[in-house]
Amino acid sequence: MQPTWHIAFCNVTYTEYAGVSYADYYASPATMLETQLAARDFAERRFGVGRFMHPHPDSPACLFASYLGVPVIAPVEDELPYLDARHPVITEVADHERVRPGDPRTAGWMARRWDAWQYYRDHGYRGAFGGYGGGIITVAGEISSGAVFRGLAEDPEGARLLLERLVAAEEHVARFAAALERGTYSGMGYTGDDYSGLLSPAMYRTFAVPCYRRLYGASSARFMHSELLRAEHLRLARGEVGITEFHGAGSVNLTLAEQYQIMGEQFWTQLTPQEMLELSPAAIRERLRAFADCGCKCVQLYPGRGTPTDHMTAAIEACRDLCSGGPAW
Repeated sequence: MQPTWHIAFCNVTYTEYAGVSYADYYASPATMLETQLAARDFAERRFGVGRFMHPHPDSPACLFASYLGVPVIAPVEDELPYLDARHPVITEVADHERVRPGDPRTAGWMARRWDAWQYYRDHGYRGAFGGYGGGIITVAGEISSGAVFRGLAEDPEGARLLLERLVAAEEHVARFAAALERGTYSGMGYTGDDYSGLLSPAMYRTFAVPCYRRLYGASSARFMHSELLRAEHLRLARGEVGITEFHGAGSVNLTLAEQYQIMGEQFWTQLTPQEMLELSPAAIRERLRAFADCGCKCVQLYPGRGTPTDHMTAAIEACRDLCSGGPAW
């Protein structure tokens, strides 16, 4: 295998490289685009990797729960917006009928994404609207302030109906996004659901697997991101959902050998923001060597705020030396 390498730049690095606060970044589409372009220029001048940045409408992780009705707190301090867990949409899975998809153009922070999408389009950046990510278990936890996890055990039918409603909400936004491009929605090629690893493998099979099957639909490409899965979960995702590629970020509960045994070459490894901050340049190189030699498809760097310049330089140089498949721009 000749692994490729990739850098996961995001709001964290965009704002740091451009010297912009999160509050200003999310305040207007104009500032967001200017920030991304400035960050891309910085990354190219400093590290020669600006091509990894692709200007796009960006939203904080609280987007979908906000769309369904959870209020968002936008701090004045330089912090990311976050959900107000004091005001969940539901507190019992039996109240699942209260979960209804709204108009993506007007509901919660999805309305901001709509404004940003139009602004980017008007300025020559015609990327997909997005706005959905298949995070069914994650969103269920967010809109219920965690009550769904009790409901899975105490009211499994109510929990099942809640998850079905969330799948329908994801599909609603996906169809809206497809219509903007004059396309037809037939399934997602991606799901990102970090909370799903909190379920036992038995519950994962009962509750999560049917949701993913429906979300992927007719899509032949089935990329899954999930950071807390164990080997038992990943086997179910591979065997019963049919995922074709796996991204576990730090994969704290999975070894490299387990991922290779289950997925073959179709998995990603990642040097996490904490590792990029705390490991020495020499240790970074050795960690990336282990990734490059483990049989994975792609080695990813994920710099966070405050990543030392020499650490970033060492990581990029190691990827260029060790990942013979070259950069995955």
